[in-house]
Amino acid sequence: MNRHLYLLPAMLPLLAGCGGHSHDPVPAPVAEPRPVSILVEVYDPYTNLVWENVSVRVVEADQEWSNSTWTSPYADWYLTDGSGRVWFDEYLLGAAEVGFFEDVVGRAMLSPRLDEDEALVVLEVAAAGFFPVFVEVPLRWDEPDVFVEVPFF
Repeated sequence: MNRHLYLLPAMLPLLAGCGGHSHDPVPAPVAEPRPVSILVEVYDPYTNLVWENVSVRVVEADQEWSNSTWTSPYADWYLTDGSGRVWFDEYLLGAAEVGFFEDVVGRAMLSPRLDEDEALVVLEVAAAGFFPVFVEVPLRWDEPDVFVEVPFF
């Protein structure tokens, strides 16, 4: 039997300490709440042209953090522009009072926590002479800015 095999158990702790350099651990980035927004484009599915001056409003939102639906107490309508779009930024979503957490300046936010990172916003699209259309828009913390195309005819 090889007599050097007896030395191997004694040498393993020494070998484990060799090589590599001592580094301070890098702290993991802290996930912060994010502001959310919805960009809506209203178009005619037959012509594929956009609709200008079509009314869009936030009706309600189902908030994951509260497990309830919050209906907006306001009927604030916003008109699509020449590109057929209206943008509900974080301030408008906060002002709609549909249950979003808000920061100190009133921006609608979603938290990175698993029970606070999603919301489902319902929008109403309407114009004179047309039936209104309701659209559900999912928002998530990892995708806070959403673009939604709404066929309207």
